[in-house]
Amino acid sequence: MNRGLLSPLEIKAVLEDYGTPLYLYDFNKIEHQYSKLISGLPANFTVLYTLKANSNLSICHQFAQLGAGVDISSIGELNAALKAGFSPEQITFTGPGKTNSELRAAVEARIDTIVLESVNEARRLNDFAEEEGRKQDVLIRINPLYRTSQSCEIREKGTSCGENDSKNLPQNLKIQTIATSASKFGVDEAQAPEAMMAIADYPHLNLKGIHIFTESNVLDYTQLLASWKNTIAIANRLNDQGHAISVIDFGGGIGIPYNWVDPEFDMPSFGQELQQIFDNNSYPYQCVVEMGRYLVGEAGCYITEVVDLKESQGQKFIILDGGVHQLLRLSMKPASKYMQVVGKHNSKTLKATLGGKLPTPLDIMVEDVEVPEDIGIGDRLVIYNCGAYGFNHSLTNFALHNYPAEVAYSHGAMHLIREKGKIEDFFCNQKLPLLNSN
Repeated sequence: MNRGLLSPLEIKAVLEDYGTPLYLYDFNKIEHQYSKLISGLPANFTVLYTLKANSNLSICHQFAQLGAGVDISSIGELNAALKAGFSPEQITFTGPGKTNSELRAAVEARIDTIVLESVNEARRLNDFAEEEGRKQDVLIRINPLYRTSQSCEIREKGTSCGENDSKNLPQNLKIQTIATSASKFGVDEAQAPEAMMAIADYPHLNLKGIHIFTESNVLDYTQLLASWKNTIAIANRLNDQGHAISVIDFGGGIGIPYNWVDPEFDMPSFGQELQQIFDNNSYPYQCVVEMGRYLVGEAGCYITEVVDLKESQGQKFIILDGGVHQLLRLSMKPASKYMQVVGKHNSKTLKATLGGKLPTPLDIMVEDVEVPEDIGIGDRLVIYNCGAYGFNHSLTNFALHNYPAEVAYSHGAMHLIREKGKIEDFFCNQKLPLLNSN
């Protein structure tokens, strides 16, 4: 969210109408981010909104209206994309472990592209495409031999995945380095030519290109550029070997800062250097990016209220009416330090731990965060950059607390885009067969 867009009085008015906990999204920021991405990338790029980042129908509809395509990874997301206004021709299906029912549904819906993770998946997809009497466009995902030292899959400490710690590394470690681990995604680069030959033999599949996605939340554009250069080099080698590669899907990777000091991703420089690469490349490519965090992350915030204050062995705890059932950060828990207490921006601070209301010690939202010394019960905390991987990634059924409402701010007006959950929601589709047996 653009900090300072809403005044404390405006936030108070929103909370009076909808209460806490609450997700609040700035649709003007979404439009701004999309425009910045489109104008920054070369003209041979298509942007897909990654629906897993935030599948709220109003947010998805915003991207459909803006002209984006959509990246899905389940039947549920397929239905959400169609409900939100995306046409089948705008949909790409990615992700491992696609079931037969998912592949069949994708073919029947006549979506544009399916990204294959294995030859076995290709074989099953070919059968369904044959049943439907169509030739399905596909890409193959490749697990590259080389990637940057900041790639999530080769981090030694999973807790740092997705955070910007490249500034702490020697300069020479920001370049490509050999991958040291296997991956559940795609086929290994060494086996890619053989896999592509096998896929090309299936009469109901049309192999158009490759998909490589290894980076997450990168702020240093030179790091991401190094990764994408490697992807282009792989596509060039495959073309040299006789494989007709015309499409490259780079996945995502463009990051956003989760603090007050890190600079934004340098989109203009990134786009200019990409353009130079394509201008001098031996093969032309149509390129695809799958963006979620960059497009919606900064547009959303999570607002929660202080319900209790306490100390334990000298440590201050602030207990909130929210928790990890609504905002689960996992490896990016420190991101929740990017917050403010409404109306107390200039107070002296002390360190505290933010805990939620769940009956489990796992419900710690963040430790050692600076909060105002005069924080009190009833104060509201705004946690920034929760537009992506917030609501969708939470432990929503833990202890059966209601889902938070979701509200959109657009051109000076507030709109409820998801009602606060009701207790009855948890019992949908449940049955008590033993009570009916007597």
